[in-house]
Amino acid sequence: MGKISEITVTKGKTVKAGDREEWLRLEYSVKAVVEDDAEAQVAKATIEGLIDGWLSNVTSSQQPQVQTPQPTKMVQLTLQEQLEKLKQPFGDLAGLLNFTVKNGKAVITPRTFLGAENFSRVANIVRGLQGQYISEGKNSRFELPLPTQ
Repeated sequence: MGKISEITVTKGKTVKAGDREEWLRLEYSVKAVVEDDAEAQVAKATIEGLIDGWLSNVTSSQQPQVQTPQPTKMVQLTLQEQLEKLKQPFGDLAGLLNFTVKNGKAVITPRTFLGAENFSRVANIVRGLQGQYISEGKNSRFELPLPTQ
């Protein structure tokens, strides 16, 4: 086989759209440009984890639940306290990740290859914390807002 220079991963999910006899098909396709064959496996696993995370949030239509926000007291945390608080939701995964701050945002990078399952777990936690995955080859990372209280 020749040199791999580009990889595309497409995955989808079909769910019932509410009580009607209607179905909804949602499909994501992500393309990555890779520089060498060794990076292709990492890119594939990363993309699969990303798409799996997106698809895990797809469910059949349900009535939206409205939650009334409760007033909270704001307390400013030190940078070290913010990073420690940020690590908590990751549990055992925190040991596989580097947590830093750049341009006022928390930046999370893997210390080693995560694999599709761990990547998906990390991506789900990051999305739950209002963060996102930035795909930039060897500079790929998760970015999310720092906790303020």
